Amino acid sequence: MTHMDGLLEWSAIFAGSHPLLSGQPAPPVVAPQERVPLTAARDLPEVPAVPLDQIGIWSNAQGVEATVFISGGITLARLEPTGIVLVEPRVFADHRGQFFETFHAEKFAVAGIPSHFVQDNHSLSYRHVLRGLHYQIQKAQGKLIRAIRGEVFDVAVDLRRASATFGRWFGTLLSAENRRMMYLPPGFAHGFCAYSAEAEVAYKCTDLYAPQFERTLLWNDPAVRIPWPVKEPIMAEKDLHGRLLADAECFE
Repeated sequence: MTHMDGLLEWSAIFAGSHPLLSGQPAPPVVAPQERVPLTAARDLPEVPAVPLDQIGIWSNAQGVEATVFISGGITLARLEPTGIVLVEPRVFADHRGQFFETFHAEKFAVAGIPSHFVQDNHSLSYRHVLRGLHYQIQKAQGKLIRAIRGEVFDVAVDLRRASATFGRWFGTLLSAENRRMMYLPPGFAHGFCAYSAEAEVAYKCTDLYAPQFERTLLWNDPAVRIPWPVKEPIMAEKDLHGRLLADAECFE
């Protein structure tokens, strides 16, 4: 698959022609890299009240909007009422290269991102590898995720039963090129699919890995309806046998 073929496939997915989205309202047909950047929110009147499709977030949830914060030049869009935050750093570029902050406790705090992270993880995945959807039923982890090489379709599913978006998915494209990060509060299952030949993902966690509490939500649960951009992903055996939402342990 060429990069252009991939963009056409994504256009079909978000136009609603993908079978998992049949009958569901779809955002406008725009290739991912053509979507309005987060920084454009600075020019929008009456912030907050930014539709999700304007900041490159896709979801099957209803009634969710983004509150946009500008903090020290960093743009943070918090999805209300989920607590998910999409971050676009301020990039300093000159003849030597580039520099940007990937975490700043005070600047990130304005959007509700915690300052205490206790574990950093780094993974390498090849094209069409799908990891997830993982969560810890105890010692639940908040995660701050970014792609440092290549690009991934990054997805979170709300597993908090008391949440207005319980069972709904939220997805975005994270890449080394767009430098975006996504923060997921505890209570979400998380996964991603590598969309480039190789993709490296790094993420910070608010609690330590606890394998005895690890659970897996089935990646293609028809009740969740995630429009993954690959039909036959490469997966770990345990991820292939994740639980359906109806049978999964969730957060009360």
